[in-house]
Amino acid sequence: MGDLDVLERVGWFCEAGGFDLVASKLRRPVLRPGTVCRSSLIGWLARDASPIVSVAAPAGYGKTTLLAQWAEDDGRAFAWVSVDDADNDPKVLLTYVAQALDSVQPVGEPVFEALASPVSSVPGSVVPRLGSAFASMTVPVVLVLDGVHVLHSRPDRAALSALADHVPTGSRLVLAGRDQPPLRIARLRAEGRITEIGRADLSLTAAEASSLLRQTGVVLGEAEAAELYRRTEGWAAGLYLAALAIRDGGAPPGAAGSVGGDDRFIADYLESEFLARISPRDREFLIRTAVLERMCGPLCEAVLERPGATAALAELARSNLLLVPLDRRGMWYRYHYLFRDMLRAELERTEPGLVPVLQRRAAAWCLGRGLPEQAPAHSVPADELPPRRSGPDAPAGEAAGLRARVAAGRGSHVPGASALTTAERRILPLLGTHLSFREIAAELFVSRHTVRSQAMSVYRKLGASSRSQAVARSRELGLLDGTLRPVRAEAARGG
Repeated sequence: MGDLDVLERVGWFCEAGGFDLVASKLRRPVLRPGTVCRSSLIGWLARDASPIVSVAAPAGYGKTTLLAQWAEDDGRAFAWVSVDDADNDPKVLLTYVAQALDSVQPVGEPVFEALASPVSSVPGSVVPRLGSAFASMTVPVVLVLDGVHVLHSRPDRAALSALADHVPTGSRLVLAGRDQPPLRIARLRAEGRITEIGRADLSLTAAEASSLLRQTGVVLGEAEAAELYRRTEGWAAGLYLAALAIRDGGAPPGAAGSVGGDDRFIADYLESEFLARISPRDREFLIRTAVLERMCGPLCEAVLERPGATAALAELARSNLLLVPLDRRGMWYRYHYLFRDMLRAELERTEPGLVPVLQRRAAAWCLGRGLPEQAPAHSVPADELPPRRSGPDAPAGEAAGLRARVAAGRGSHVPGASALTTAERRILPLLGTHLSFREIAAELFVSRHTVRSQAMSVYRKLGASSRSQAVARSRELGLLDGTLRPVRAEAARGG
């Protein structure tokens, strides 16, 4: 159905409803030539039979691209609605949904009559009629609502939740956005009726990242490409913008390791897609907590001296603002590396004198709760370090962890030490234990591939060819003090 047909078909009730239909919102996005194919995810969607699909991730992870590729590959009809702020009116939103479905198979005049009536009830008339028409469709259809995170109207969200109960057999309802869709997720999970695709699923694989780099025309060596992939953590937009930054700078040797979130291309994107969309209070929260490598609600409250920071952190995490969860309980988080780079640069630019104050507050909180390994490096004077303890009753994560972190921070004048990233300094103490890469990955809540990449980078920067050589070199440089003990063994002995 062409745009003119669409406008003619629905013009009468759009006029009655007092808004102009934007026909382009009903068109599936056109894929750019050379777009990286997400074949594994498309295969997953093709094999899955759940009636509801949630695709939730921060900006730039390729949600729309994935769905457009799936539409090209799948044999079913796709009914597409690109949602925007104007849809925070249930009759406007459901008008687009009705028209999208009607382009696949007629939904019937009663639906459009209810939408056109100024006195019809959305929950009492519009939703039941549209839901019944959807459930009665005999042509398999994938109904995509892309951008549902902009829907703040409770009637809109309630209407979509009700619509999810009317998906016919063989069809799918797909809700894509930057945070969880407005559905009863827990119930749908328990019933096995929802497939959830999140940030981790949408992160590019190493092979997909290499393909994206080739498309940008940037040629990097294997080690540099691996470093750039590690820094961007599979974030498609971040990888693409980093590649543009490298290309713009002429791709000098070592360029991949120097790209950070404070680069102009990346910082502009983060500003426009993340910081510009939140309140000044939330912006301040993000910028000031960027001094923390890891954070939980109580730690944020101590650092910011702001009651309610725990709730603020939980809300920002639900909003998918490039916060990476570090446990399944939703207690500890960290920022995406590039996002934290940008936030730290903004903090240094706007409030440079506040950095040591925030770090001291963080260190005091961590030390006061027996968590020295969480305290920021540089922030604790040597005479304030907890005393060394040894023996079978020494607690896990004792002062050795903090001593190593502080030494790593203070050892930046030593050749090789200044090149270590924050993540590499975090992994360094664990390389001195018996833990395997898999076990280290579990301790740090990252993938084994990430641990291996970071370890290889540490070896290279310290001029070592093996793990044992890297540990020995670290101790020579004062980055490790030789008293580190196996984390898991300590935890087991401590109960």
